[in-house]
Amino acid sequence: MAYFELTSSERRGVIVLAIALLLMLGVGVYVYRHRLEPSTVEVRRQGKKGSSKYYAVPEQEVETFPFDPNTADSTTLLRLGFPPFMVRGVYRFRARGGRYHEPSDVRRIPGMTNELWDRLSPYIRIDRRYQYVTPQPRAIPRALPSTDREPNLRRDTLRFPVKMQKGETVSLNTADTTALKRIPGIGSYYASRIADYRKKLGGFASAEQILEADDGIPVEAMDYVQIDPSKVVKIDINHATKAQLVRHPYIRIYRASDIWQYRHNYGPIRSLDDLRRLPNFTESDIERLKPYLEFR
Repeated sequence: MAYFELTSSERRGVIVLAIALLLMLGVGVYVYRHRLEPSTVEVRRQGKKGSSKYYAVPEQEVETFPFDPNTADSTTLLRLGFPPFMVRGVYRFRARGGRYHEPSDVRRIPGMTNELWDRLSPYIRIDRRYQYVTPQPRAIPRALPSTDREPNLRRDTLRFPVKMQKGETVSLNTADTTALKRIPGIGSYYASRIADYRKKLGGFASAEQILEADDGIPVEAMDYVQIDPSKVVKIDINHATKAQLVRHPYIRIYRASDIWQYRHNYGPIRSLDDLRRLPNFTESDIERLKPYLEFR
């Protein structure tokens, strides 16, 4: 039997060729294991016995559109950018009978970030059936008129103040509840509603605004009030916080978000014309707000 013996140069050539083949094989395995498809991200998962596995997960495109957090399904929430753990939290909350009664309730979802809240808050729509019920006005007892047969009967002027006559008026921006109760058709409940609404507005700019305080206030009440425009408190629209803007009855959450976003992107608001560029401001909204705004 014949044996072949390689020379030293031939042995070196064989070794170099083997090393080259091993390197090529290693590079090929590395590229294969780390190759990712377009629009995917690599996720590392710890497997059994400490081994690591990699798999590709498609990236989800985030959308923004109006939604009701009480009825949105998991697909809708994921499209809006809710992470899966937040979607599970919403479902668990609703399964326990929880409801979102106003847009600010969504901010309390565990895991909510400022970025997600600022993007979605203008698009939250709460259906009427999930909103809190507005209390109905209480019945106010009428004062019993005095008669000639009871000349010594004293009238309780705190509970039943003497009503104003035609031609008499009261200053709507400075009157306390006792003075407001002297207006015909206004009792304790309506007087409190007017005072509370005046505080939220920053004062009344017109007599018609008294009707906005409560649906039950009679139209005739406007005949007994006078307006002092100098008592109206104005809002510094360029320095007011978002919380201060939201509290005003003519601004609320959606318009406050528009103002905040405009200031963030373009700087101070210089005039009413800048407000007309914002999506949630109509011409009637701007006219109502005009007496309450100042631009510094």
